[in-house]
Amino acid sequence: MTEGGEVVTEPTPVSLTKTPQEKGRRRIPMWAAIGGLIAVTAAVTLWLWAPWVDRSPFTAYLVGVQDEEYTVPGSTPDTCVRTAASQEETVIYDEDGKRLAAGREQREGKRLGPEFGDWAGDCMFVTRIDGIPGGLGTYLTEWGGGDRNKVSEEELRLPLETHRERFKTIKKSNH
Repeated sequence: MTEGGEVVTEPTPVSLTKTPQEKGRRRIPMWAAIGGLIAVTAAVTLWLWAPWVDRSPFTAYLVGVQDEEYTVPGSTPDTCVRTAASQEETVIYDEDGKRLAAGREQREGKRLGPEFGDWAGDCMFVTRIDGIPGGLGTYLTEWGGGDRNKVSEEELRLPLETHRERFKTIKKSNH
């Protein structure tokens, strides 16, 4: 059929019912897909960044005690010096074995008084290690080239006084 020289065709019928191949499929709206992608990206970024983790460098204090019989008097009345190995380097590594920081124990230690119970008379030495990168969670320590031991960041960040005070309650036989 033609009207004024144009060919007019009948409109093609359109079905509003689903065909068998479309029945189980549901299209996700574009805004939902983009929103989900943004949420996943934010979660991964937050997990990797972890702003609650203290990544600032810190100073660790490691404390050791030497039996009185292996020490001699130091330069002042309450100090002492080891007669065995002393001033060995303590190294801090990450879990992959990368060297992070190191320090040497002090030459003279402090003679422990009666308030330290089983440890009274023994000599306490402190190793100060500066510049340990924070945020790793677990570290390895090595003293004098010996075995490496795992230690938590929480333990390394404890103040010197907390380390000293522990020796007031720890039994020598348990250490």
